[in-house]
Amino acid sequence: MPEIVSDIVDVYVFRRLNARVQFLLLQRRPNVPLGNTWQSFHTQIQGYESTIEAGRRAVRELSGLTVSEVYSADYINEFFDDTRDVVVLAPVLAVNVSPQAPVTLGPELKECAWWDTNQAIARLPFAGQRWAVRHINELMSAGLAESQLYRLQLPEEPRLSSRTDFEEDAAATAIEDSGGKITLPDVEAQVVDDTGAAEDDVANRNAQDEPDANAERLVTMDADAESLPTHFGRRTDVPNRDE
Repeated sequence: MPEIVSDIVDVYVFRRLNARVQFLLLQRRPNVPLGNTWQSFHTQIQGYESTIEAGRRAVRELSGLTVSEVYSADYINEFFDDTRDVVVLAPVLAVNVSPQAPVTLGPELKECAWWDTNQAIARLPFAGQRWAVRHINELMSAGLAESQLYRLQLPEEPRLSSRTDFEEDAAATAIEDSGGKITLPDVEAQVVDDTGAAEDDVANRNAQDEPDANAERLVTMDADAESLPTHFGRRTDVPNRDE
């Protein structure tokens, strides 16, 4: 008998444009599962994440976009995952991003576009996805005051440490052994000095070993930049598909 799990979150990125709600959809590459289909954002929730944190991570990893607002879509997407023999109850979130922000596509994606509601519905392959878009459009078109009833608290981004656990332990040991003569700012300043010196040394050696290769690479990048609509997967010209 299949288990019931809730370890997936579905996310729909939207914006308001000329009193219309538009959705950002991503087209998958042909050689990956569900190849060539248009999809919303979804991901598996990791053990340490909340649902909102997982949704924000999915948007960042798949598109490079930063979430500015998050809303409950007031909907749970239910589907059967035959690969795990489980019934999945996936919370659905609607998130807002900067309308003109450039998109950096993930490695499994080949295209992205903003679609009006009806066109987004026509391209999504699953009934649950189409229902979610209809419902989000209804909620976000009701008016600002009404839509704010569904707004959720966006957690603060976790602070990323530039030091490894080993370096943290070494710093703590050095401070303790010094009997108070060494402080955390002293340790951090030394780390910065050592890191900068190491980076300068590597850069100098690379410049001596491969001066011609570096120059050739810069010329190639400049020549290709004008001919490519995307640069390392970064889209600054995301199409706007009007009805």
